Amino acid sequence: MLLQTSLTAAFLAYNLQPQPWLQKEIDSRLRRSIPLDLDPERTVGVPIRRSDKCFGHNISGSAGGELDCPPLEEYLDAVKTFVKFDPLIDSVIVTSEDPTVCPEFIALLKGELPNLRVLTNVGDVQQGTGSASKLESYKDVVNNADVIASALTSFHMHLRARYFVLTTKSSWTTSIAIFARVYGFASEIYVIDIGRNTNAYSSMARRSG
Repeated sequence: MLLQTSLTAAFLAYNLQPQPWLQKEIDSRLRRSIPLDLDPERTVGVPIRRSDKCFGHNISGSAGGELDCPPLEEYLDAVKTFVKFDPLIDSVIVTSEDPTVCPEFIALLKGELPNLRVLTNVGDVQQGTGSASKLESYKDVVNNADVIASALTSFHMHLRARYFVLTTKSSWTTSIAIFARVYGFASEIYVIDIGRNTNAYSSMARRSG
């Protein structure tokens, strides 16, 4: 499993390698979003995939949903579990393509875990869909390049986490965990999967060896 995870992460790295202009943009966004004193060993990553991924969404021009999206309270409970496991956790990275999610989840965090520092992708487009090709249907003030830069910035932000709350029914959040196991900044990765899939790809996200 460890070799398979490493090979998969290498494949992701090859395909996600940005052009120089995009790398410069991602670096600029990361400097705005990640404080210098962030300790990956004490950080939880919460990449929340919602919007058109969920059954019953009303987003026009997008395909039907693929999963029953877990309520935000389940994400919160998972963060609480990690904090009990490691009381030294002091930061949470919260990202989502759904602009309604982050404020709601951050409010839950501040109400239940007020001592945690919450980090977000500063300037995130949050286009309201997982498809950049459908962007024009949702926001008129940004373009596909902005969406790609925002998404990859969120991806790289989560590489600064050790603990992850995600659903492996989302290939996006699954990819983040797999990539972090090989190329992340923390020494070891722990995952709580609140929307389990049952394939080899999801298994690599949950455990690497």
